[in-house]
Amino acid sequence: TIVLSSFAATLLLILSFSAVQLLGVDHSLPPVHDVHQAILHGGGMSHLRGGHVSRNDHIWIRSDSQPFNEESVATKATHLIIVAGHSVLVSGDVDKAAFDESVWFLLDYQRNRGLPQAIVSHIQAGIQLALEDDKSLLVFSGGETRARTGPETEGGSYFRVADALELWDGHDAVQDEGDESPNLQSTRLRKGGAGPSIHKQSTVRARTITEEYATDSFENLLFSICRFHDVTGSYPEKITIVSFSFKQERFESLHAGALQWPIARFDYVGVDPPSSTGFDLNESSEGEKRNSLVPFTSDPYGCHTELLQQKKKERNPFARTPPYDLTCPEMKELLHWCGPELIPKASVPW
Repeated sequence: TIVLSSFAATLLLILSFSAVQLLGVDHSLPPVHDVHQAILHGGGMSHLRGGHVSRNDHIWIRSDSQPFNEESVATKATHLIIVAGHSVLVSGDVDKAAFDESVWFLLDYQRNRGLPQAIVSHIQAGIQLALEDDKSLLVFSGGETRARTGPETEGGSYFRVADALELWDGHDAVQDEGDESPNLQSTRLRKGGAGPSIHKQSTVRARTITEEYATDSFENLLFSICRFHDVTGSYPEKITIVSFSFKQERFESLHAGALQWPIARFDYVGVDPPSSTGFDLNESSEGEKRNSLVPFTSDPYGCHTELLQQKKKERNPFARTPPYDLTCPEMKELLHWCGPELIPKASVPW
């Protein structure tokens, strides 16, 4: 009975679509064969997008997806790798995340600057670093920063892109789209001049988490350290940050210094989109100096400067309160330290 009912439904749809196509009412409708295939595969009409059958292209969590902390690989980590977030997804077309601006929520100053290429390149760089060190924990950091997008996080969006584009083995989605390679301002990912390596037995997905409260770069670093502690029960022996090259001084000199983090245990990988995307390094560097370096130099914890405080407020539209006082009690003094003098070394747990 079930087989006959399915056949009857399929036949009815085929006849209906055939009649519509013969009458020429709407040539954008999918071919009859595609409709039939969608039904046979259990997708029904809901799987027909843009005149074609999606064939489950947008389903990226499968029965064989690697579970977090499989064989305790995450809890054994000693190296923290942080990818700082810059935007959130606003489209289901995640397969276009490496080149289509409409997939991301971008402010006016971020448009026509190669942001999609930059974001995916940052994700890929973080994964590549994690592939090189099986004792690393990768953290995509960034909170619910945009009121218009709803409570979507930057960290969660980055993880979703890594899943959807199947980046966990070192696959390069940016070059696959025919774009120029990103500019890496670090030799860490260019040893021997080789490109990204593919690892079929990658465990990176099992060693990747998100941090979903950070509203600025200082919190990307501070809160990710706490997330590392949440997973491993200890603080990292080494930290590597992935972001734009022009932000290196901010992270390396100001933020790490404000946390009293030893510079010998800190590394930075700067990844910029190619200039052909509209990205202008000189222009970005000038904006960095004016909007971040100068205010953070006099206000290392971002507590007193109106500009930095306004940014934090705008990037926390849903009034989220980080839980790190509870999960990292050893960091409580640091989490609330406002300076402007640096916190004493004796007050940090590393």
